Amino acid sequence: MFRFMLVIAGCVLPALGIACESGDRRTCMEQFRTLVSYRMEAIEGAFGDFFGLLPSEMQIKFVSAKDSEYGRLAREAYDQNRRVLLFPRRVLGAKTPNPLRWATYYWPYYQNERYQLEFPIIAQVDNLLWNTYLQEAARDRGLTWPHKECVSSDVGKRLPCEMVIKGVAEHVKTLRSPLFNENRIDRIWPEDFREFQRRVWRTGDPEYLDVQRYGGILLAEPLVNEFGVLRAIVYMAQHPFHLEENNLRVSALRYQQRARDALAASAPRPTLSAGRLAIQSPPSEQPTIETISE
Repeated sequence: MFRFMLVIAGCVLPALGIACESGDRRTCMEQFRTLVSYRMEAIEGAFGDFFGLLPSEMQIKFVSAKDSEYGRLAREAYDQNRRVLLFPRRVLGAKTPNPLRWATYYWPYYQNERYQLEFPIIAQVDNLLWNTYLQEAARDRGLTWPHKECVSSDVGKRLPCEMVIKGVAEHVKTLRSPLFNENRIDRIWPEDFREFQRRVWRTGDPEYLDVQRYGGILLAEPLVNEFGVLRAIVYMAQHPFHLEENNLRVSALRYQQRARDALAASAPRPTLSAGRLAIQSPPSEQPTIETISE
């Protein structure tokens, strides 16, 4: 069973939302720590062994503009070296579900636009938890997440990297992929990438965005369907996708085959879990989460 040892250190639908109005900042910090813990539990319940790659102990720090080290933090982030989840202090006033325990259910939030509009803090927490998971997975192979190619000025390096990010994000936030014409594979995975670059030179161009998003979905989808979300995205975090022979379609098919070969060689017995194929493995303990008081 999971361990929920949560320390303060130095599916029922929510009836309504509440913000922490306590005059005691420590109480608000405790409530937010509980929210983070519940979302970790929700991910584990929906996808399988999420805790396995995470550090056994992590801390939460709420950052203000006066913070000497993280004062310029504009949004949530993970300090991988110190194992600290960083949030701007303003999140302590964010609206959360009531009862808060509702946050232990993963998919109801993403299946209802009203909840997403009402409680955007849940998506912020989830984004950070997924990024933390993928950063830890990438570090096991001496890599960073996102991969360094994602900030390259070379479109041939940057776009394949962005496809991986989009493919991962799509499969942890939706139960069904968006409808699009998969038969137009020539537009989604261009076979003459140099010609594609000549036509598309701005990152906001619709054709560029289609390759970035739908190309990423198609890259990840067969791996997710065959091996489950967590094993597929861990592989993607640990193996950057590169353009080969100026042909994005050939590159994608080779990447998928290499992934199948690697994952099949060590695949445990699959088992179904909450709407996505999860992988059966020994239960892991939930990390200990502490909040850092100033």
